[in-house]
Amino acid sequence: MSVLETPRIYFKGQVSWDPVTTNNYAQNYNETNCTTIFPEKLPSIQDEVQKYRDASVAQIGSMGNWNPHGTYRSSFYDAAVCGFDRGQGTSTDDPFSASAVNFTGMLVDLEPFGSYTSQLFFDSMLFGVQGGYSIQLPRTSRLIDRQINFARNTSKQTAIAGVASVIWTTSFAKADGLRIDALDSGILADLNQALQADDVLGLTVRFNTYRTIYYDNPTLTNGSAAMKQEAAELINKITSGGGFQPNPARALLVGVLGLWRKNEPVQEPGDRALVPVGNPPSVGSAAALCTTDSIVIDLANSIPEVDADLNKANLGTLSVVAVDQSGVVQQTLGSIPYSAYDRTAYEASAGIVTLPLAAGVSQQIANLNIQINSTQGPILSEEALRAIPLSPNLYIDQGQLTEAIFQVYEHGLPVTNGINLQMNLMSADGSSIESSSQLTTDASGRVSVLLSAPNPGITAYVPSFTATDAPTGGLNTQLNTYMYVRVLPADQNIAALPPTWPNVYAYVLSNWNAMAPCMDNWLRLDDPAQIRAYTAILKRLTAPTSFEHFRFMPITRDLSAGMRTLLYAWLDSPQDAAAELPSRVQLLKKGLRPQEPAATQPQPEQPTLSIENMTQTQLSQSFRGGPKGN
Repeated sequence: MSVLETPRIYFKGQVSWDPVTTNNYAQNYNETNCTTIFPEKLPSIQDEVQKYRDASVAQIGSMGNWNPHGTYRSSFYDAAVCGFDRGQGTSTDDPFSASAVNFTGMLVDLEPFGSYTSQLFFDSMLFGVQGGYSIQLPRTSRLIDRQINFARNTSKQTAIAGVASVIWTTSFAKADGLRIDALDSGILADLNQALQADDVLGLTVRFNTYRTIYYDNPTLTNGSAAMKQEAAELINKITSGGGFQPNPARALLVGVLGLWRKNEPVQEPGDRALVPVGNPPSVGSAAALCTTDSIVIDLANSIPEVDADLNKANLGTLSVVAVDQSGVVQQTLGSIPYSAYDRTAYEASAGIVTLPLAAGVSQQIANLNIQINSTQGPILSEEALRAIPLSPNLYIDQGQLTEAIFQVYEHGLPVTNGINLQMNLMSADGSSIESSSQLTTDASGRVSVLLSAPNPGITAYVPSFTATDAPTGGLNTQLNTYMYVRVLPADQNIAALPPTWPNVYAYVLSNWNAMAPCMDNWLRLDDPAQIRAYTAILKRLTAPTSFEHFRFMPITRDLSAGMRTLLYAWLDSPQDAAAELPSRVQLLKKGLRPQEPAATQPQPEQPTLSIENMTQTQLSQSFRGGPKGN
C-alpha cells in the first residue's frame, strides 16, 4: 500500500526555488574539498572574497549563473487542498477542501554540478491552520527528488530546467508528533482512523514539480535575446542598484497526501514501477498499486505538456494490461481515455487514475508485469525488481565506517533472501561505472554496502538486476534507483591551525561569505565581533545534531569536521584585539595573514566496493544553466 490507497488528499499550487547557483560550476567550487575557488591571490582574503562575488555576478550573462544572491529557500505559495478520495472517487465536498498547504525548506544539492541529488531540508509542513482543520507534520526526514523527467515539457517556451519535472517524497512518522485536527471533516476523520492501524507508520507526502520559469518570465527560451536581456538587467540591478537581489525561479506543483505503511520507502515511491519504453520515450515514469478491487496508476510525472497553456499530449485512449515475462498479454485491466489524463484531470487529482478490477484479478496479476499501451504500442512497462536505498542522499565524514542499506522490492513488495543484484559504484556525474560487485539479499530482502570513506568526494551507487537496467550508458533517472554519498573531508590540517581570526576567516568563513552574499542580511561572516556575539547560536546551528534542521549552517551542508574544530576553538578563545580588527575593510591587512595549513599525506586510490544525442549526465549538468543549457 502507499499514498495510492485511500483515503488520500490532493493539493496543487506553486513553489519558488531560490538557491545560490554559484557553486553549480566547477570553476567556482571544489565539491571534493568543500571550498570556494578564488579567482586570484590578492593582498587580503577580503579582497579575494569581493573579487569572487563580482565574478559570480558577471557569470549571469556569460555562464548562466542565474541566482548568485539566492537564499536557498523554497516555499509553497497559492498552494491548497484541491480534492480528496475516500474510496468513491475524487470529490471536493468536505470542509477541508481549499485549505492552505504551507511549506518552506532549504534547497540543497548533495552533488551541486548536476541535478540528481536535490533535497529540501525543513522542520515541518502544515495542511490547514492550527486551531482549525489541520494536518500538522513535524519532519521525520528531508524531502528527496527522484525520477527527474528531462522530457516533460515539450513546449518551445522553456528555459534551463523548465523542460523537466521531478517527484519529491517524504514521510512523517506518528511517533514524531504528527497530529490531525479533524473537527467535522470526513476526510480528516478517515485519515485519523486509518492511522490507528499497527502497520500504518504515519503519512506520506508526494508531489510533482514542473514548468519551471526563470526571471519571472514564462516566455524565455535558452539562448534567446530575451534571456540575455533578463540576465543583463539582473547584472545591472546588482552592480548599479546594490543591495540584495535574489532571483528565484518558480514552478507548478501537484501532490498527494496519504498513508505510509510498514516496509514502504520513506523518501521515494515504492509502488510498482512503470518505466518508459521507446527511444526517445514519449512519456515519463509512473507508479501503480493493485488493491483488491482496483488498479491505481500515478501519472504525475508522465504525460508531457505540449504548449505554453500546459495542455497534455493527446496519446489517445491508453490500454492497461498485464503481461508475462515474454511480453504476452495475460489480462486486460482497463483503459484510460484522454479526459482522464488531460490538464483538467491532472490538476484535479495529481495525475492519479483509478481503474476498477473484477474480483480476484489483483491476485492473478500479482506476479505479472503491468504495461500501458497507446495506439502506437507500449509506452510504459513494469520493472519488477527495484532496490531502493534507505538513505538516498547520504553524508559521511572522511574515515567514518558506515553501512548503506538497500531494500529490494518485487512488484512493489519487499522480497526475502536469495535475490541477486549488481551494485555499481559510479562517478559523481553518473556517467561511468568505476567498479561493481555482486550482492544477494538477506532474509529481510536487503543488501548492505560497507562504506569505509578513506577519501573525500562524491560517488553514486546504482543497483541493477539485468543487462536491461544496468547503467552502462550512465545513470538513467527514469529507470535506475540510486544512492549518492558525499564524503566530507577530515581537514585535520585545518583543525591543527592556531585558532586565530585570520585562520578562521581564511579557511572556514570566507568560503560561505564569498558564496552566499545573502548572509550579509543576517550575519556578517567577515565581522569577528558579530561572530563572537553569536557564539552560542553558531555552535547550535553548526552542530552535527542539527544537520537535518532548516536553519543548519552552512546551508550547503559542507562544513568539514576540521573546519568545525577550528571554528569552535576560535569561538572559545580569548579575543585578540590586534588580529580581530574592527573594520571589515581592513580585515587581514597590516601583515595579518592566515597561516598555511601543513601539507597532508597523499591519499590512497578510492577502492572498489568494500563488499562484493545528450546523455543523461549532460542533461543533468545543462539544467544548472551552464554552457550546455544556454
